[in-house]
Amino acid sequence: MNMQGNLSQISLNDILLLATGAKKSGVLKFARGKESVEVYFVDGSIVHATCPIGDGEKALVYPVTWGEGTFALLPNGTAPTATIQKSTAEILDEVKAMSREWETILAVIPSGKTLFRIADLDEGHSEPITVPHVAWRVLSKLNGARTVQEVAELLRIPYAYAAKVFFNLYKSGLIDIIAPSSKPAGEPVPEALIRRLADILTEVMGPMAPVVLRDQIESLGESSHTIPDSKLDDLIAAVSREIADTHLRRRFVESASHEIANFKKF
Repeated sequence: MNMQGNLSQISLNDILLLATGAKKSGVLKFARGKESVEVYFVDGSIVHATCPIGDGEKALVYPVTWGEGTFALLPNGTAPTATIQKSTAEILDEVKAMSREWETILAVIPSGKTLFRIADLDEGHSEPITVPHVAWRVLSKLNGARTVQEVAELLRIPYAYAAKVFFNLYKSGLIDIIAPSSKPAGEPVPEALIRRLADILTEVMGPMAPVVLRDQIESLGESSHTIPDSKLDDLIAAVSREIADTHLRRRFVESASHEIANFKKF
């Protein structure tokens, strides 16, 4: 069985199921841009994994949010060490649960650039508030300027985990989303980026994509020549709501967010 392909065509969970079910040995390599993840197998058991933020079980969840990227199983890879403590069944259950939850999380956090602040509780609220350790770590890094992606990188935890913590804190009423309108207008978005977003949308929606993108930009009171970068999150969220298929919606949001992040590096 030839195990290689693109994550836009098969889910991470299904790839791991195939490798473990077929009792594969070797290293399964995932790549997206400059990011890479390696998962080592011995007779179908996952024994080691590594990703840009470290080794172990967190590396297995790292690609959950990728809507695209390549994968290939190399049969001769040998794990340099053993970092996986959980059973393969437990790992598969965790990846499957995280993948399922991700669609719900995207409705609140459409991109890694989303901003949150600690909420002001009602004066009548007198009950003690307890949060898990990882949630406290996230809260300790909120300053109104750090994005979800930046907090994840600062704490060296997978973006999927960080987004889930933000999502739960938001649903608990402990943090609020900072509306893009409350941020500085920012510089106009380069037209090259708008064209790239149109190309990405065309891949999932077809020839109507440029019209949909234009309409959503106009719904924000802007044009493709004037839309500021502070409204990009709103634009991605608005466009994603026009995509009915959940897999294609996820693919668009992740690809668009990745493209925006690349533009902002320069």
